Amino acid sequence: MADASVSRPVAVVACLAMAVFYVAILYSPSLILRLPPPTSKSNFLIRRFVCAVVSSIASAFLTSCLLPIKTVQAWPLIFGTFGIRLDHLAPLTEELVFRACMIPLLLCGGFKTYHIIFLSPIFFSLAHLNHFLELYCVQSYSFFKAAVIVGIQLGYTVIFGWYAAFLFIRSGNLFAPIVAHMFCNVMGLPVLSSPRARGLTIMASASGLVAFLWLLFPLTNPNLYNDRIDSCRCWQGYCNWN
Repeated sequence: MADASVSRPVAVVACLAMAVFYVAILYSPSLILRLPPPTSKSNFLIRRFVCAVVSSIASAFLTSCLLPIKTVQAWPLIFGTFGIRLDHLAPLTEELVFRACMIPLLLCGGFKTYHIIFLSPIFFSLAHLNHFLELYCVQSYSFFKAAVIVGIQLGYTVIFGWYAAFLFIRSGNLFAPIVAHMFCNVMGLPVLSSPRARGLTIMASASGLVAFLWLLFPLTNPNLYNDRIDSCRCWQGYCNWN
């Protein structure tokens, strides 16, 4: 992407616009797309599907207008890889918008790699602020309780965003953060009440943390994901990350 560049303000404003539009179209489809009100739960889910797809296409189009198409080489990976299912839709569209579209813009805007990894998830978190209005205004939670719930959620999305951004930049492949996002969305542990079960859970968690830290760089080696991109086997030339 040495021949691609965009000013920092343009990159940031474009990322903010994509984040706002992603949320706005999901929660105001009747206003933005002129869709009729949903008549059933199935109809509501179909509307969400349509809105997410429209938002993703719009974000990809905006990015392609600001950057050469060849710089966003990960886009095609999300099409045809999975059968489209509603429980897969959020990871697919969110990773396309918040990683595949935003990160190349920020890289071409001259932001440093580590700054992007740690700061780009802010856009991802902003897209979840609407949950506060839902809890406070619709479900009548107290201001404090709604703020605590949303604060915890925002903290989680930032931490996951660090990991997803690292995966995308390190591997140069959108497939990696999509799979991680899907796993986080569907994973869940049953409530275990016996002391022995809790002990096993603690041991498994500790072992998983050690394995995660030990395998993080070996399993994200760019050579595992890319054969050749612009005379380099890894995206952005980060073959030497250790």
